[in-house]
Amino acid sequence: MGRNNRPKRDGKQIHLIVVDGKTEKWYLDLYKEKNSLKNFKVDPDLCKKRSLKEQFQIIKDNLDNYLSIIWIIDFDVILKESCETPKGEKTKLSEFRDYLELLKRHENVHILINVPCLEYWYLLHIKNTSKYYSCYNELEKEFKNTVLDGYEKTEKFYKQKNNDIYSKLEPFLEKAIINAKQLGDINIYDMEKGKAEMYKVFDILNKK
Repeated sequence: MGRNNRPKRDGKQIHLIVVDGKTEKWYLDLYKEKNSLKNFKVDPDLCKKRSLKEQFQIIKDNLDNYLSIIWIIDFDVILKESCETPKGEKTKLSEFRDYLELLKRHENVHILINVPCLEYWYLLHIKNTSKYYSCYNELEKEFKNTVLDGYEKTEKFYKQKNNDIYSKLEPFLEKAIINAKQLGDINIYDMEKGKAEMYKVFDILNKK
């Protein structure tokens, strides 16, 4: 049997995307469906909320099982919990930096950060901004009188028949990518700046 004809493990042919919330999974599942893609899977399958440590462990356990692993992180909760951490205890931000250091040696691991959250990526479809919002509640008013008017973090809103969130935003996708790139890369030691690295997922998944 020729080298190129040897059977591969299923995982080795696809990417694994690890997310920390339901909204990321719903959005990515819609992207996958609308574009008839089969080259990635999203974990958790059942949208189970997992801690930073649990997410890191999933990545660590699967390093050799996929083409690449993409870890998508919303930073609002990490920053909030870090501010509330009692003096002398390790913060979530410090914990995340430790995981980042451990994973950076693995070329097939991509860590994409949204500050404060996934909704900042959506906002960049609507307007070009670099404004910093500390949490989703601060930016939700920006959706009024736009294609995302009435936005809710619910499966019902995301998957409305013939009006799902991906279909609403897809006409503005190229604009959002340009706006996100203009914001530059994340500086893990200067996190109070609006950023959306979500756009990088499309480059990774479409790379030949």
